[in-house]
Amino acid sequence: PSQKLPSHKWPKTYKTIRRVQFTSTDKAIEIMKPQALDGSPVIFENAGIIDVDKWASISYATKLLSGSKVLVKKSPNCKFRYYDLKKNTGKFDFKKPVEETSQNIHEFLDGAKQIFQEGSPDRMYVQETLSGHSDMAEEFSSWKWELPIRISSACGWGLPDSNELFIGMQGAETPLHFDERENLFYQIRGSKEIVVFPFIDYPKLYPFPTTHPCDRQSMVGSPIEADLEAFPKFESAAGHYAELKAGDLLYLPYGWWHWLKNLDNMAVSISFWSTTPSADLSGGIPEKFSEHMLTRVRRNLESMIAESHGPENLSESMKQLRDAIKQGQEKDQILIQVRGLLAAVKMKPVEQDRFLLDTMEGRFGIDWNKHV
Repeated sequence: PSQKLPSHKWPKTYKTIRRVQFTSTDKAIEIMKPQALDGSPVIFENAGIIDVDKWASISYATKLLSGSKVLVKKSPNCKFRYYDLKKNTGKFDFKKPVEETSQNIHEFLDGAKQIFQEGSPDRMYVQETLSGHSDMAEEFSSWKWELPIRISSACGWGLPDSNELFIGMQGAETPLHFDERENLFYQIRGSKEIVVFPFIDYPKLYPFPTTHPCDRQSMVGSPIEADLEAFPKFESAAGHYAELKAGDLLYLPYGWWHWLKNLDNMAVSISFWSTTPSADLSGGIPEKFSEHMLTRVRRNLESMIAESHGPENLSESMKQLRDAIKQGQEKDQILIQVRGLLAAVKMKPVEQDRFLLDTMEGRFGIDWNKHV
């Protein structure tokens, strides 16, 4: 298809992601430091890390990757739900939503062409980690690494240590999820639509249990097709949106939920990943924990319960905790354990119940497969 898909019309409550014209690395760092401190996204237009003109024809990517295999995902629809079977410590009855194979780039392109010719609803997507791709050594050497390296250093992150390449068919969607790393996301070819939500909107995004193969994924899935009966809090989540075009560099902060859709066929993007150092508590525990830190506490609390009472029992343990709170059973062992953790982060008892119920609401004792 040569026609670009139109962008979605988002609710009036959603905001556009801030855009600035890239002028120099020094100026980009000056803009990035407060953005990173605040943990909010920004787009630099015409960032120039990679020569997008070279990538304008998909034949350039084909030539670069022709000597090696890439990870190809195939979905029976447009949604590419991420999962990791190694994370299924909860022993959920889980059916893979996406098929993964190793193919050469020509097989991928031929398969995608056939899908369009047949009018099939199937979609295909390449998601390839670029470490070890010696066939791209010359391409790597042409990238302007100074920008991602200096941004990472100035913001106190680890240096970029991983790159991921994404090539997808038109209409392919990546459902709502978050990553536990800082991401400089560079659009190289075509247009991509993106909607993001703050990490602190965690309860409003209804994540799968931490013991589920879809950990870090939102059960809401698509912000366009959200089931507000099952997930009513999502309606008040703070959406921010943009259309990324070739040359745009998006800063996607740690933990920000994101949904993406390819508006053009064979849109190409690359992520520059950096780690975020752990909070330095050597000087003592702060008097007040930030909302970001408390969101991490929500996940740690769930992992602690899974570890203590069995990962396969997490749903029952969480339901027991919920009932203990609602019925005032202060001698319940799980409730005692959880109150100890929340007291350590200086959360007042009067705030604890709301925090816990908000974390659990709509996430346990349900049919998870319905939302994969």
